[in-house]
Amino acid sequence: MKEKQPSQILFITAGTIIILGAFAKIFDLVYAPYIFSVGAALLIFIQGKKAFESKNLEHRQQRLLRIGLLTSLMLGVAAYLMFTNSNSWVVCILIYALSSFFQSFRGK
Repeated sequence: MKEKQPSQILFITAGTIIILGAFAKIFDLVYAPYIFSVGAALLIFIQGKKAFESKNLEHRQQRLLRIGLLTSLMLGVAAYLMFTNSNSWVVCILIYALSSFFQSFRGK
């Protein structure tokens, strides 16, 4: 079995924290935006690191990584909307999910 890289483990951890924060917000827990924000910040950091370290990749792959960074910023917007008690955070997560789904078919 192939060992996971630290960035993969961090990505899985960030995704799990985001899911936990979203479920906590659905159940109207007070600390849900904080949990979600931690996961979103981790994911934005990971996507940013990938996008800025991609100097020796093809133009298409660089573009996909930049799109991944921009769509991960939607999670930051969703976290802000959670703090303002707006229900529009769901739309931001939907945009992120659809974009990520699209990118999963376009990558590599």
